[in-house]
Amino acid sequence: MKSSKRKICQVLALVVTGLGATAAMAAGPVIQGGGSSLVNPTIQAEIANFSTSVGAFTYFSVGSGAGQNAFLNNQPTFFGAGVTGTVDFANSDAALSAAQVSGYTLAGTSGPLIQIPYIVTAIAIPIVNNGQTITSTATPQTTPGQSHSIALNDNDLCGIFSGKLTNWNQVTNPETNTLYPNSAPITVVYRSDNSGTTELLTRHLSQVCTTGASGNSNVSFVDSQAFLDSFGGTAPTTGTFVSASGSGGVRAVLTTTSSAAVAYLSPDYTNTTLAPSSSVTTPAGAAQLQVASLLNARNGTYYAPDYTSATAALGSVTPPSTKPDASTQTSWVPAAGNPAAGYPVSGTSQIIVSQCYQDPNVTQAVAIFLNTHYTNSGNATIIHGNGFDTVPASYLTAIQNDFLGNNSGWNLNIGNGSVCTGSVVGR
Repeated sequence: MKSSKRKICQVLALVVTGLGATAAMAAGPVIQGGGSSLVNPTIQAEIANFSTSVGAFTYFSVGSGAGQNAFLNNQPTFFGAGVTGTVDFANSDAALSAAQVSGYTLAGTSGPLIQIPYIVTAIAIPIVNNGQTITSTATPQTTPGQSHSIALNDNDLCGIFSGKLTNWNQVTNPETNTLYPNSAPITVVYRSDNSGTTELLTRHLSQVCTTGASGNSNVSFVDSQAFLDSFGGTAPTTGTFVSASGSGGVRAVLTTTSSAAVAYLSPDYTNTTLAPSSSVTTPAGAAQLQVASLLNARNGTYYAPDYTSATAALGSVTPPSTKPDASTQTSWVPAAGNPAAGYPVSGTSQIIVSQCYQDPNVTQAVAIFLNTHYTNSGNATIIHGNGFDTVPASYLTAIQNDFLGNNSGWNLNIGNGSVCTGSVVGR
């Protein structure tokens, strides 16, 4: 804790040096953001522990796509019809595309945007009412009260989520290479809103699913926030598919349906084996959804969707190390669509902020909030408790050097006086 406090004070000193002592003594401003429902329980817990004298943060859980649009257009109505004011930040499990970054029209007055990894996450595959008996001794535990888990491989995922496999007795148990024995028609529950959780799933499916006579899928999946983009924008014609908005909406369908259903969720919306704090931050703990383990085809190992397996999927990723790369915001999102090891469906959730803000108190608050998120041991406990991992150490160092301070000397840091000047007044 002492080390974390020293780092926070160092960031505060850097920000205050550029803004003047008056800003440091001012009352905390209202700061609002929103987006990813995946990260909502975590960021809400972090906000609850953050000093309102520094900044009164508000977060709207509206989905990654809405969060991106709110920030890119500085349009708070994406958070809700009655929401007004400035969009100070967004969280998105889907990375901003190169076109979104280059087309950011507010950069001339607000300054460049900053997109950096916030947490590392797996995307779990919850299963309900499938009727199969778990006899495994090799798969890891994923669910309370069950020492082992039902297993799926890439062929199973591609078949189920494309509608090629519509009954559990068509799905192959990769441990035995035989079909699961019990008949249970499958309902696939997918996100109806633009979702970064969907993108992390479809990113993997787009790399491992094949079509044709010998293929494992009915469709060629595309890496997208919209699940139906892989089906030409219309509802699948094979199998039973049900849509739901937000992570909470998907979980609600799974906890109320009597049909055999498969879906995709972040760990904090599944059960307390994967996310011990979920019983506090969400109703997931009470639901205790059964979750599959996945076979990584590249190394033949079964993984649970826990945070250590998610970080293992990132491998030996390194952050941008040159000024041109560090200035390219798309370079900050590590890719793990088909990892060599670790849980196969993994990635990062990003936070998006502005380099410049009109109010120096907002500049100060955003910088301190981020530094607290990345370095405070209490926040690390919150992150792990919700089933996520903190960013790799190399990323933490680079984020601190480039964006929370200017140790790199590249003038990318929040509130940099040489950038946030003249016509660049900040948002």
